[in-house]
Amino acid sequence: MKKKKKRTKKKGINFYKLATITSKSLNNVYMDFKNKQKIKEKKELKLREDQLIKEQEKIELKEKVQKLKDKEQARKDDEIRLKEEEQRLKDKSIKQKNEDQRYKEQEQLLKEQEQKLKEKEQRLKDEDLKRKEEGLKTKEAELRFKDKEFKIKANKIKLKEEEQSRKDLDLKFREEEQKQRNQKEQRRKNREKKLKEQEEQKLKEQELLRLKEWEEKFDQEQKLKEEKEILKFERLSKKEKEKPESKDPEDGTLNEELSSRLENFEIKQTKKN
Repeated sequence: MKKKKKRTKKKGINFYKLATITSKSLNNVYMDFKNKQKIKEKKELKLREDQLIKEQEKIELKEKVQKLKDKEQARKDDEIRLKEEEQRLKDKSIKQKNEDQRYKEQEQLLKEQEQKLKEKEQRLKDEDLKRKEEGLKTKEAELRFKDKEFKIKANKIKLKEEEQSRKDLDLKFREEEQKQRNQKEQRRKNREKKLKEQEEQKLKEQELLRLKEWEEKFDQEQKLKEEKEILKFERLSKKEKEKPESKDPEDGTLNEELSSRLENFEIKQTKKN
């Protein structure tokens, strides 16, 4: 009977030591686990921030390259348009000079024809006075005169048509000027659009900065909560350790309850993260 009692006492002492060692080990394991988890979360957060910054830099670089290409293309297009416009104006000037020269030549020809007609009319009158018997010839000459007069009128009509053509060219030139003004206005609108896009990009960057600040604040709050839970758990463990040694089998139940609380606390923290 005595041997059995001694064995029972020995088992009680080992069980208490085992519970104490288990509690300390669990606490150390828990602290190591939380520290590793925090380091991992910080690394992941830093990696995401670096990726966001790199993506933003890539986008900005692409936008700068595209802007330079657009400016270069616009400059080339302007040079081509200017050259074409200069050539068109030169051609128009040459054509206008040729038309003016032709108009002057036709006008001079008409004057000469009118002068000839006048001279011929006077000659016809003189011949009519001299030779009335040649009346038939005079009538034929009058008919020729009418034919020439008709040609003169036809030439005048042609000159009016050419003048209308010049007016049409002037109208076309004014339309081209209006087109250039419209293009200038479109370029102005494009510049305003680019400024608006830059402003939107600035707002996005500010939003990213606010998100980063919020995440840092959230991490600090989580850290404080975790520290409070750890302190609470340590106080509870300390109170249980300070209780007098008991041979009651309920000691095993108490240790199981402490282990259960630790597991529930770790599961709760994992879900939050």
